[in-house]
Amino acid sequence: MKRQKTEDRRKQFTLLSALFLMTAVIIGCVVFHPAKAQAAPAETSYKYYTSIQVQKGDTLWSIASTYMTDGYESVEDYIEEICQVNRISDSDIHSGQYLTLPYYSDEYLE
Repeated sequence: MKRQKTEDRRKQFTLLSALFLMTAVIIGCVVFHPAKAQAAPAETSYKYYTSIQVQKGDTLWSIASTYMTDGYESVEDYIEEICQVNRISDSDIHSGQYLTLPYYSDEYLE
C-alpha cells in the first residue's frame, strides 16, 4: 500500500513537472517570438511635384495611369491627391488646364 502511494506521488510529480515545463515553453514562445517577420528597410523615396497640361480627351484616370508611381495604394488614392493638390473635383478638368501631379522617386533632386 505504501509502495502504491509512493508510485502515485511520483506519477503526479512527473505529470506536474511536464505541465510546468510545457507552460514555460509556451509562455517563452509567446513573449520572446516576434509577431511577424520584419521586412528589410525600404529604400528612401522622395516626393516631388510636376506640372502637366491637360490634353483633349484626358481624364484623371488616364493621367493617373501615365504618371502614378509606387507609393500609392491605389489609383483612387492618387486621383484623390491630385484633386486635393489642385483643389478640383474628380470630373472638373478640361483641355488646356494645368495640373500639379505628385510623384515619388528614389533619386534626391536638388
